[in-house]
Amino acid sequence: MSETPRAIRKAIVRAFHQEGLTYERIASMLGVGEATVSRILRLHRETGSVKRRPRGGGNFSPLGGDVARMLGVLVRSLPDATIEELTEALKARTGVQTSRSAVDRKLRRLGYSRKKRASAPPSRTSRSTSPAAASSRPW
Repeated sequence: MSETPRAIRKAIVRAFHQEGLTYERIASMLGVGEATVSRILRLHRETGSVKRRPRGGGNFSPLGGDVARMLGVLVRSLPDATIEELTEALKARTGVQTSRSAVDRKLRRLGYSRKKRASAPPSRTSRSTSPAAASSRPW
């Protein structure tokens, strides 16, 4: 979604307050949607300006700096630990409140990956035929 230029924003306010035009008429005249007209007029009513509001900053992860270094130490000292176990150990050592998913994201950003398969040795007995071949037998 692109930003409405400041000149259009001012024209919306002027058309509504000075000329008394409807939202529909302003929208068609300036080539914007009625929702845009509504948002600009609400912004002007609440702030007295048509200047954009600052963008939100979002939530910042507490897993930076010393906490990230501690996570790296934990991974090296507990190489077979699950993400849940690492999360609990990190909470216990640092006192930082965080979630399993945040720890998982941080581990990926730090370059760690998870093992996808169990580390059991392969079976010594092998199949003589595949299941698909066995089901196609005529008996």
